[in-house]
Formats: sequence, C-alpha cells, structure tokens
Amino acid sequence: MRTKILIILFLFISFTSCKKEKEDNPLVGNWFGFDSDSLYYELYITDTIIILNHESMGIAEYGYEKDGKKLITITPLFFERFWTFEELNDSVFIISDTLERHHYRKLEIPIDFFKSIQDSVEMQNFKEGFAERLSKFKQVEE
Repeated sequence: MRTKILIILFLFISFTSCKKEKEDNPLVGNWFGFDSDSLYYELYITDTIIILNHESMGIAEYGYEKDGKKLITITPLFFERFWTFEELNDSVFIISDTLERHHYRKLEIPIDFFKSIQDSVEMQNFKEGFAERLSKFKQVEE
C-alpha cells in the first residue's frame, strides 16, 4: 500500500514538474506610433488583446495571436489580418503586410489602461495622460 502511494506521488510530481512554462511575450505592454497621416496613437497589449487608442478614432479592441514571425490580428467582426514582424524587442516592434508598415516604440506610462478600467478616477487620469502625451508629440512635430 505504501509503495503504491509513493509511486502515485512520484508520478504526480513528475507530470507537474514537466509542465511547459509560459513563453515570455515581448509584445505585452504599452506602445506608441504614428499612422500614415502622422496621427498619434497608442497600443495597450496583453497576452490576447490589443487596445488601440487613436487620437481621431478613439478606442478599438482587437484580438491577436503571435505565431513565430507572424502576428494575426482579429477584429470584433472576426476579420483577420496577417502581419510579419520585421523587428521585435523590448523597446521597438515593426510589423508589415502587403499594404502597410507600422513602427512602434515602448511607452512607459504610470497609469496602465487595463488597471484604469476598473476605477473611474483612474480612467479619468489615464485619459488626461493620453491627452498630455498627444499634446507633447504634436508640439514636437510642429
């Protein structure tokens, strides 16, 4: 009986210790970029969601999957778009497809979008922070 319990315990520990570790995703975080009309926007990325905060369009949500050198974005209406990573590191990522190329830089902000959606005061502070960053980049452009 004791031997059976030890064998079961050994098998349990063996299987749980062989569990595949979650891959580090360098996309997760806050990013900023400019579209072809030089309009400022930010991306807030988790393991499965991209939130686009565009100065003229507002906020839009996309699902995504990362598959090696490919990024597949999915709209709420389930339209997919396939991008290729030209560069991906902890400070910059560049994606392109047959129509466009986008260059993003890491954005260090004190108030994270995903944390701010749970508190109306934090959300207001987050919106004000976006407006300040937008204003700052507009001044640099002029």
